[in-house]
Amino acid sequence: MTKYIPYLLYLWLIAMHQVFLADVTSIFGAKINLAVLIVLLIAMYKKEVTATWFGLLVGLIGFAGITEISAWQTLAMALIGLIAFHLKEKMNLDSLFARVSLIFGGVLVHNIILLLLEVNDNLFGSIIQYAITGAVYTTIIGTIFFLIKDGIFTFEKTKTIF
Repeated sequence: MTKYIPYLLYLWLIAMHQVFLADVTSIFGAKINLAVLIVLLIAMYKKEVTATWFGLLVGLIGFAGITEISAWQTLAMALIGLIAFHLKEKMNLDSLFARVSLIFGGVLVHNIILLLLEVNDNLFGSIIQYAITGAVYTTIIGTIFFLIKDGIFTFEKTKTIF
C-alpha cells in the first residue's frame, strides 16, 4: 500500500493546482500545465502500465470539473502517458535537451488538443497565445526540476554565488 502514496500525493498536488494555483501562477494567460508535466515525468521514470493508468487517473480527477470534455481529457492524458513512455523507450534521455524536448512536445500537444476541444474562433491566435506560451512556461518548470534532480542546481552551489 505504501507504494501508492507518492501517486496519491501527485494527484493531490494536481487537484490543488487546478483548483487554487492555476490562476495565481499564470503569467499573461500562459499557465503551467502541471497535470501533463507530472504524467510525462511518471512516463519517463516508471513502467508503461503505471504511466497509462496514472494518466487515466489524472484525466479523471484533474479535469472532472470540466464535464463537457472530461472524457476526452481522460483519454488524452492516458494516451500522453502511453506515448511518452514509448518515446522514452526509443529515445536516449540522457541529455537534458532530449528530456526537455519531450516535455515541451507533450505539453504543446495537450494544449492544442484542449484548444481544439473548446472550439475557438481564432484557433491560430489561441495556439500562439495560449498553447505555445503555456508549453514554454511548463518546460521552464520541467527544466528546473531536471536541473535539481541531476544535481546541477543545488543549494550549496546557489549559496556560493551569494
